[in-house]
This record gives sequence, structure tokens and C-alpha cells, in this order.
Amino acid sequence: MLQPVMAAVTAAVVGLLPGVAATGAGPATVVIRDGATQPVFDYDKAITEEIFVEVPLDTDGDGVRDRVRLEVTRPGETETDGLKVGSLMIASPYLGDNWPDVPYHDVDPGELPLRKQARAGGDEGYPEEGTWEFFVRRGYAMISMESLGTAGSTGCPDAGGPHEAAATRAVIDWLGGSGRAYDSSGAVVAADWSARKVGMYGVSYNGTLPLAAAVTGASALKTIIPMSAVSSWYDEYRANGLVVAPYGWQGEDADIHARIILSRKNPEVCAAAMDKLEREQDRATGDYSPFWAARDYAAKASKIKASVFIVQGLRDWNVKTKQGIQLWEALGRHGVDRKLWLYDGDHGSASAPQFFPAMRRWIDHYIYGADSGIQGEAPVTFEDASYAVTGTSAAWPVPGSVPVTLPLAVGPARRDTFVDNGRTTPAEELLEPAGHSLAYRSPVLTGPARLSGAPKVAVDVSVDNRTAANVTALLVDYGPAGADPVIVTRGWIDPRNRASLTRSLPVVQGKTYRLRWDMQPMEHIFAAGHRIGVVVLSTDYDYTLRPLPGTQVSVRPTSSTIQLPLVGGRAALKF
Repeated sequence: MLQPVMAAVTAAVVGLLPGVAATGAGPATVVIRDGATQPVFDYDKAITEEIFVEVPLDTDGDGVRDRVRLEVTRPGETETDGLKVGSLMIASPYLGDNWPDVPYHDVDPGELPLRKQARAGGDEGYPEEGTWEFFVRRGYAMISMESLGTAGSTGCPDAGGPHEAAATRAVIDWLGGSGRAYDSSGAVVAADWSARKVGMYGVSYNGTLPLAAAVTGASALKTIIPMSAVSSWYDEYRANGLVVAPYGWQGEDADIHARIILSRKNPEVCAAAMDKLEREQDRATGDYSPFWAARDYAAKASKIKASVFIVQGLRDWNVKTKQGIQLWEALGRHGVDRKLWLYDGDHGSASAPQFFPAMRRWIDHYIYGADSGIQGEAPVTFEDASYAVTGTSAAWPVPGSVPVTLPLAVGPARRDTFVDNGRTTPAEELLEPAGHSLAYRSPVLTGPARLSGAPKVAVDVSVDNRTAANVTALLVDYGPAGADPVIVTRGWIDPRNRASLTRSLPVVQGKTYRLRWDMQPMEHIFAAGHRIGVVVLSTDYDYTLRPLPGTQVSVRPTSSTIQLPLVGGRAALKF
């Protein structure tokens, strides 16, 4: 579930915000001093209006083009003095209150019925009033957009697909001087107050829609700040051919999320669209298909013309670390201006006091070219679990990170076997091993070893009594005696997708296959006195489908390996 969490500007950072430079035909102007806008506009005189932007689509099939609802708040001087200002927009699917109770997909075949889980909340997507006022006083038009098929908008959501991208782009185009929009009375209105430069930011789905818009190509969109955002919907609901859920939302999929956010009036008009999503997402094979390619923004990074400031949680198992990192890497390959903030936390946003000032300096520079100093700062910032900035880097993985390949076990060739239980979590299995997994440990480290990057495994595996199975690998930090093992990161694969993400191949019982797959990227330090472990299991209770227990899996550990990106390379491993 892409939860409706928002980044809020708190009282602690008020007064630090760099601004948007703009001038008007009259005496009013946005004032920038020392790279920051000043609070020169009276919020009590601000104009708030309801706008409906026409989308060049009819996704609900009613014969009328869809419209998305905006709430725009702008300085009053845009009306009285001809002031033109830049825009900051949050596009959200979470602004309605007509939330359905949606049955999730069954993840326990043959055993349990569908469960009902409604999305909690309903108005968390609204920015805090203080935040809105703060920006408007400094010369921003602040815009709240209700995404396609939600709240006061028409049309049907398509789970980050081309329709939602087109709807978001339509708003950007209107702010850029083209397209058509209406006020609440139905009269055509133009954004003649707009400086035709737009920034977008947001957390989770609110951070994903800016990416969907950015990959549509050049536009008035100049910068985006996606926080805990999806860069590939395949990697939100699939992993190397397996159907994999975001943590805490077992049974969710693209169609379920679309049904949950379908909060518009008369949602029944979208029934056919929802059924189409369910068919096309394909929970049977887990293969990468045109459905997922249409929602793969990282693969379309060459089309992004806006700068991108990525914010990613290293402990986010909802929108997993791969989402931010694969986008970061893709932007680098295509020369897109980029910045990365990695915080040691779960789904949400960075919380260090330095974060919001950096975010605002970024917006300031890219909307109006203000000399905010952001270009002289390090591209990568690290924030720890106590919300302190612990360092910066010119790159990520950090310079000096080198892949080191280690066998899972040494000694004579052998074949280790386990039987999947499928009804206990990996953490429970680590604490009380019951023979439902295989664990391999390094010798005790005599010095610390820093992991920076995405581990990869290559495991020789056979499925001995069935023709399909989950295969999961965990990277584990084993502390001294008495300390609980810590799962550092994990990864999953379907043996049927051993050769291709786009095509499943049969699995012959008892035949050994070489499976290669990635784990989620991670920053972690294995301390002296600890051991590095790899655990191989089948069902990952919180993420994968959970077939009936009894699948027997065998591993050849001496020919199987893990590749660890370690700072300092092999010399960093001191045993």
C-alpha cells in the first residue's frame, strides 16, 4: 500500500525556506534575499479557487472528456498586480472520503478466504494549512490535485499507468499555458498568473505521480521530489517473476490499489476498467509484460527533462529500496540532474532538520535559477535512525564499494535439503530454526565491514517434489551469542523465470537450476564480532504467495555464491 503520508514543514524550519523568483507587471514582486524568498505576501489576501482541468481522455466511457479537480491557492497580487508565480503541486489519490472496503487477493491457496482490509484514513493527503501559508507568503501558487477517478475528479484510476500520467500532465500543461480548464461555474479559465514553471513533490503515491508525469517528456515541469515513491510498479508487486506484496499489505496488487482509491462519485462506472487491470496484471505467472512496462518510469528515464531529488528509506519494505536506487542509477545514465537522500527509516520521508531546507533550495534553484547553493552540495546525503545527518557522498554505492563474491559454504560438494512450512515468518525461523530453511554463516569478523549497494546471489537449486516454488534469500547479521539475528536485506525469485522476466519456463522436479537474483540495495555495517549469514528459504510469509506446506527444496551450497558490495572490497573482510 502506498500510504498517504505527507512531508510537513514544521515550525522548526519556518524562516529557512528559499523562495521562487518572479516579477509582475505591477509593483508586486517575489523578493529573494540570500538565496531565499521572503514572506512579503499577505496570506489573508490569498486567492483560493476550485479548478477542473480537462484531460484528453475518456477513461470512464461516458462520452465526455475526464476532468481532474484542483484546489489552487495563490498570492492575491497575482490578481491585482499581474504578479506571475511558480507553482508547487501535490497530486494525490487520497483526497476523497468515499473509501470502499476492498477484498484483497488470496495469498493462501486452498486454505483461507479473501480478507477485507480497508485503507485507513482519508484526508491525510491534504497538506497542513501552515505549510500552504508558508509557501504562498513567499510567492508560490500551491496546488492540490485530486488524481484521476478520486474525490472530485472524474475518470478511472489505472495504478500509475498512462491514464494517470496523462491526467497529471494535463494539469502541468494548463499551468504551462495550454490545455483547457473550467472554474466551478463551468466557465473556461486560464492560468494567466502562472510563470509556467512547475515543481511537484510528495510521499508514496503522491511522490509517484510526479514521476509518471515526468516521463511524458519536456513540459513546464522543472523539478520533482519523489519521496518513498514507486519508480517501477513491477517492483512494487513482483520480484523476479514472483508475486510479491508490499510489507503489511499481503494480497494487494495494482488492481486492489486502484479499487481502494476509486473515491469519485458513481465509482461503478469504472467497473470495466478495474476488471481490465485485474486481468492484465497477471497474478498467475508474475512475468514482466507490457502492462508493467507502461508503469516502469526508471526504464523511461531518458524522457525525464525535470531535475529529480530522490528521497528513499533504507528500511522501507513497502516501497522498497530498489525503487529509489534504480531510479537514481537510471537518471545518472541519462545525465538527468539528480540528488539522493537516504534515510535510515521506513515508509515516509526524511526527518533530519537539514532536509527541508535542502528540499527548498532545490526547488528554488530549478524553478527560477536562484543561487541557493544547492549545486555546490554533495549529491548524496545520509540520515541515521535518530534523524541526524551522518555524512555525504559523491555517489551511491559509496566510492570504494567493490563486489566481493563468496561461496555459501566451503568443503566437499554436497546437497542440503529443507521442506517449506510457509506458515511462519523468516524472523521466527531465524529465532527458532525448525528445518524449514538453510543457513550459511561466515567466520567471525575481526573488524567491521560496510555493505553499500545491492547484494546478489547465485544459487544452485532444485525443487524436488513440485513444479513451482518460491525461492527467497535473506542476508543476515548474526551477532554474538545471545543476540537476535538481524535480517539486513532480502530478495525473491520464481525458478520459472530463471532465464527471463518476460517468459516463464517449466521446472522439472529434482533438476538443479542455477538461479541468479538481486536483493534489495542496502547500507549496513557488520560489526567486529559478528558473522555474515545467508539464509535460503522458500515462502516469505509477509511478502510472497503462501502455497500449501510441503515443498522440498535442495541447494548445492559449495557451488552457490553471494556477491556483497563492500567498501574496501575483499580487504574489508577480516576474519
